[in-house]
Amino acid sequence: MNMPDALKKYAERLGFPGSETMAKIFAILYNDADSIAVAEALPGSVADIAARTGLSEERVLQVAQKLLRKGAISRVLAKGDYYRLFPAMIELRDAVVIVPDCPEELFALWEIIIKDEMPGIVALFNKLKLTPMLRVIPIEETVENSSRVLDVDSARQIIRSAKVITAIPCPCRTQAQRLGKAKDCIAPKGVNLCMQIDGFAEATIDRGVGEVLSTEEALRRLAVAEEAGLVHTVRNNVKEDMFMCNCCSCCCTAMFLHNQVGYAASFAPSRFLAQVDAGNCTGCGACEDKCAFKAISVEDTAVIDHNKCMGCGNCVIACPVEAITLQEARPPEFIRRT
Repeated sequence: MNMPDALKKYAERLGFPGSETMAKIFAILYNDADSIAVAEALPGSVADIAARTGLSEERVLQVAQKLLRKGAISRVLAKGDYYRLFPAMIELRDAVVIVPDCPEELFALWEIIIKDEMPGIVALFNKLKLTPMLRVIPIEETVENSSRVLDVDSARQIIRSAKVITAIPCPCRTQAQRLGKAKDCIAPKGVNLCMQIDGFAEATIDRGVGEVLSTEEALRRLAVAEEAGLVHTVRNNVKEDMFMCNCCSCCCTAMFLHNQVGYAASFAPSRFLAQVDAGNCTGCGACEDKCAFKAISVEDTAVIDHNKCMGCGNCVIACPVEAITLQEARPPEFIRRT
């Protein structure tokens, strides 16, 4: 399938040069001459794009808003009417699949990208030693009393500090559900648990997707996620603009890439590691069943592979005899500041 040169370059930047699947996705997202022209002219303001394309500013704004609603581009709110293409494949996928009228064929195409094509480039990505986009944070009550829990380690404190909070349908679970692959998912149905904070929340509102949450409702949903055994993950730095995913191993794209493909930059771990008190452990296997990262095996007692443990705390919650705790293993400086 032929693509305009600028979209070919965009596919290359996303890591999928020559991908027929990505070409089909782009053909659906940028499906007319003006949409292609605007996409090729990005990034820029409405005036910039008009000057580059020869379209009127009114027409550019109309097309840009249509592409924004489809999830095909993003708007930089701090710069007003300034638009750009998404810098990463997963950001584009996430924006596209949560649109209520997302074309059905896109779900299958994204599945091919993630399950069939992405594994082929993971080895290259691992060589580049990319910085993980996501960081696991623990269920706070599972951390041993003597360990320090910083504000940036605490899901509840992140929410309490937020000025604006929104929630959207989880893009990963949405895709799995639309493909009929989420029948046994542990995540509660009918409640949005993928949360955005401050700048990300404002962008969500700007696109007209998701719902605005009060602090109290966001904290309630956090508890719902913990009760279900989901893993808290956040943006891997300490900027105010934040998102908070609550991930399951059955649907989560990052979990698939981490657990099954070996993509090292899927997650950064929390600052904590799970520790087993072998004297109290009964070897029941509840922790092994609960671990989303396949870091636990059970012989006579539970054994935790600290090369795989991400310090989420779900094993602590699962243990019926309180034989597991999370202990501080990394200094505060471990968390990225930029």
